[in-house]
This record gives sequence, structure tokens and C-alpha cells, in this order.
Amino acid sequence: MRVVYPTYYDSFACSASACPDTCCQGWGIAIDRETYGKYMSLGGLMGAKLRKNIDHRRRRFRLNSRGRCVFLDSHGLCGLCVDLGEGMMCRTCRIYPRHQESYGDLAEVSLSLSCPEAARLVLDWQEGTVYRQRERSSEKSMGEGRESGDVDKPLLNALLRARRAMFDLLRRGDLGEELRAGAVLALAHDAGKRLDRRNFSGAEAVCARYGAAPPGRLAEKLSPFREMGFQRRKLEEEYLDELEKLEEVSGGWRGLLREARKSTSEKSPRRELNLLEYFLYLLYPGAVYDGDSWSKARLGAFGLLAVRRLAGGADGDFLRAAWMYSRQVEHSDANLERLETYVRESRSCALPQMLACLLGE
Repeated sequence: MRVVYPTYYDSFACSASACPDTCCQGWGIAIDRETYGKYMSLGGLMGAKLRKNIDHRRRRFRLNSRGRCVFLDSHGLCGLCVDLGEGMMCRTCRIYPRHQESYGDLAEVSLSLSCPEAARLVLDWQEGTVYRQRERSSEKSMGEGRESGDVDKPLLNALLRARRAMFDLLRRGDLGEELRAGAVLALAHDAGKRLDRRNFSGAEAVCARYGAAPPGRLAEKLSPFREMGFQRRKLEEEYLDELEKLEEVSGGWRGLLREARKSTSEKSPRRELNLLEYFLYLLYPGAVYDGDSWSKARLGAFGLLAVRRLAGGADGDFLRAAWMYSRQVEHSDANLERLETYVRESRSCALPQMLACLLGE
């Protein structure tokens, strides 16, 4: 199996007790079968405590009255790890926030932004992300995510080439940062129409055209959307309405939405480019399963716009807005499916509307 991973992947280290929002609270952590068996056979007081504090029907750790894992100690550390060693932690706790998506014999691994330290690492990465490859003989997953068998390789390769062209646009230093994001969205739209018809050479030609376009030409193409600030504000409210419909996965989400209603967007151009690249890396190749690359790109752009607006409700804290949004979407299939349907069917997520929301002043 060929494994692709971003350069920041190996730089991650859990901040443990220094974490501003521990992953050991707010949700029931699933226990894999192998570790569950270890817990059931463990003797002594710790074995008894484990069995008492597991929801055996759903095979999850119970939470205490404050919504925290019962094994989270007063120093913000995992009591299981401290007392029994990392080998007794369940698979979710050992691997998180590492994540894998598989496409046939290709696996792409990443860090989930739902972890505050991963969000800081990804969004503040300054060096330009490089995607490295290595071979792995085992089919064992490196993290949570979808595994797959055979895929449509010609389509997958076309999607990967289109995504590479989007990454190249995001790195164009001769374009303003907001224009780069707008150009990526326009490219995804135009290439998507060709990919839908399996016109792979046509999609490649679109990518080449955008890649070679002079800065002035791209600026002229996108300039009308800068004058649509009035529409941006209306669209942001509609997007917040949609976020209100999501189930609350972790604490603080409803409060963040309420505060966002009282505030305005908080732009963070450098972080926004990193965020859009993250979403495209995570989501775009998934179009190999449903053939809808344009909706995958729109979902990434929606995530950027949502985090931008939520950052206003987080007193300008773009990182907190990013990890809160990620927790609701990346850890709930129902929420992800709802947003995928919304961006696919809503006129508010058509190309002109999304460009107006992205670029409008």
C-alpha cells in the first residue's frame, strides 16, 4: 500500500495537560474489541474500576458529571496511561488525532483539526506543506477513517491531479491570499464539469489554464465578487442557520453559534489558505466514490467560511473556531452527510454565491 502524509504529520506531539480543550471530555470514547478484551480480563482495583466505568452495550467509556472521561486525572493526564502504560489505552486514544482515508491501494493520512494542538500545527504551518510517500506492506489502518477495496483508478488519478493544481494555486505568491482561494474554487467548478463527464484531458487542460493565467487575468475574473459584500453578509447568516441544525458533538458548540450571531467574520488569510488545503486534502479524493468533485470542493470552501464566521464568536480565535467546527463535522457521520447534502442542493452554495461570500467586502 502507498501511504501519503503531509510534512507536519510527524511533528505532532500531544500537549497533554497543557491542552486548552482536552479530547477526554464531551464525548464517549469508543473502545476497540481487542482492548475491551484486555479490560475485561484485567484484575485488581483498576480492572474493577474499568469494568464499572464502561458502557458495555455501546463499548464506550462513561463520562463523569462534568462530562469528562472518568480516567482523566486532576493534572489533565490519562490515568490509564499513567498507571498501566500506553499499551493499555484503547486504539482511539492511542491514535487520535491521526486519521486515514483509503482509496484502493492508496492511503492518505492526516491529523484531525478537532484536536487543538493539531489545529495549531496545521493552520500555523509556515513552510509550505509537502506530501511525502512511503510504502507499507500491512493493510492495517493508521487511524479512524474509511477503508476501501477497488476504486476507479482513472478517476482517482484525475482527481489527484486536479487537487495538485489547486494546491499549486494556493502557493502562488504573485496572487493575493484571498484571490488564491477564489481561484481554487473557480478551478474546482470548471474542472468538475469535465470530471463529471469523465473528460479527464479536458479537466487537465482547465488546471493548466488556471496555473498559467497571469495574476491580472485572475484578478479581473474574480473582481466582480469583491463588490458583493451585501450578499456575503446574507449568505453568512444562512450558513449559520445550517450550522444550527447540526447535532452537538462536543460541549460549547451552541454557545459558539450564539456568539457568532452577535459578531462579524474574522479573516485570517494565511490560516485560511492552510485550512482550505487541509479540507481539500481530506475531502476531495472522496469524489472517487460518488463522482461529485465539485460538491467536495464546495464542502471545503463552506468549512473555511464557517470557521471564518465562527472565529468572530470566539473573540477572533481562529484556531478555536477551527477545532470546534471540526469536532461537529469530522466526528459525526450525520452532520457530515447533512452538510454534503446542503452544499450540493442549496443555491446558496452555487459558485457565484460562494465566491461572493469568500471575496465580498
